[in-house]
Amino acid sequence: MDYYILLGLNRKEYKIVKIEKEKNKIEVELESKKGKVRCPSCKKYTKSIHSKLKPIKSVYLDSCGQSVNLIIQKRRFHCYNCGKIFTEEMELNTKKGNISNKTKIQIRKDLLNYNLTIKQIAIKNHVSSFTVRKELEEATKAIPNYQKNLPKVISFDEFKADTKEGKYAFILNDPIHKKVLDILPSRKKERLIQYFTNTENRRSVEYIISDMYEPYLLVQKVMFPHAKYVVDKFHYIRYIMEALDKIRIRLQKEYGEKSKEYKLLKNKKNVSLLRKYSNEINWWVEQERYRNGQIIRILPGEIIQELLSISDELRRGYELKELFLDIVHHATYSDAKRQLSDFIEICRESKIEEFIEASNTIENWLEYIANSFIDERYTNGYTEGMNNKIKVMKRVAFGYKNFEFFRGRILYILNQKISGVNKNGR
Repeated sequence: MDYYILLGLNRKEYKIVKIEKEKNKIEVELESKKGKVRCPSCKKYTKSIHSKLKPIKSVYLDSCGQSVNLIIQKRRFHCYNCGKIFTEEMELNTKKGNISNKTKIQIRKDLLNYNLTIKQIAIKNHVSSFTVRKELEEATKAIPNYQKNLPKVISFDEFKADTKEGKYAFILNDPIHKKVLDILPSRKKERLIQYFTNTENRRSVEYIISDMYEPYLLVQKVMFPHAKYVVDKFHYIRYIMEALDKIRIRLQKEYGEKSKEYKLLKNKKNVSLLRKYSNEINWWVEQERYRNGQIIRILPGEIIQELLSISDELRRGYELKELFLDIVHHATYSDAKRQLSDFIEICRESKIEEFIEASNTIENWLEYIANSFIDERYTNGYTEGMNNKIKVMKRVAFGYKNFEFFRGRILYILNQKISGVNKNGR
């Protein structure tokens, strides 16, 4: 068996002295083949070996399902030119020698996987959790405490974190270039204003995308006077969808659990048809439904009509939802405000309480909702995707006690950057 190929070792640089095998472990003793080395002081070559150091055990990458340790024999050289005695450098392991450089790089690659906890990475690479944490701290030490310069388009959002400063942490993104810029331990207005005071190009920011959280709007007005505040489409569409859902839930309660109407309104597949934009439904593909003890196939149009026949209010609510989505999908920035104002009036004329409430919210944020029609890229879609990854990270790790460590892991993962490792393990 060629262990040079198996372990990825350069046979011109290293000599395998001895191999010891146990049940699930291999120990490979090796030394350098270099006959002469360069002095780190005077840069002259020398062949004079002064002594040998005590062998260093270094954790290496697994091979063929077995863990591998390298037993590295290093030599000390004497330079005749300047008299310096020094230890030869080898690219196999870190400066302290406890793990190989390849293991170090593998740990950093594993740290990019948000489905792996620190403990799982440690077990996988046969090192301690402390070693993994130190690798992450080393890889993220260049992350600044604040963003000195921001792109022209940024987005604000939050996620549940239970930090010392509050229940929610704040996430700052560049949605156009799909980059997480920073994570803060609080979304409070005062904390954000303090943070953005350090930003030098605040007047160059043109758009801020967020939800209908008033403190974010106030931060924009105070810190980014030249920027336009854009309410993300997902958030204001949700108000209309929830209005339709509230009608459905109200009707469910009125009919009672044993009624046919209740079962129709409760069915999750039916609910998705009610909430989905009609232009996105394939009306000619039959769907499966359970009815009278058997599975039947029925067209979506028949299902919708059966649902809407239950109540005129539900039918009117469905039509209002469709009208709103027509505006969202087809209006332009120049006429969005007018069309949305007309929609608000139609909602009030309908006298449906749920839609009157939703349209009042739309009216309160009308100017900022209209800004979302400037450019279809101005959404928080990227931010929501990153928030979902953060939730997975928290769930698999059962939370993080140290927010700074959590912040470093998030930024390391979400920006998908792995720091290089040089021959000294730095």
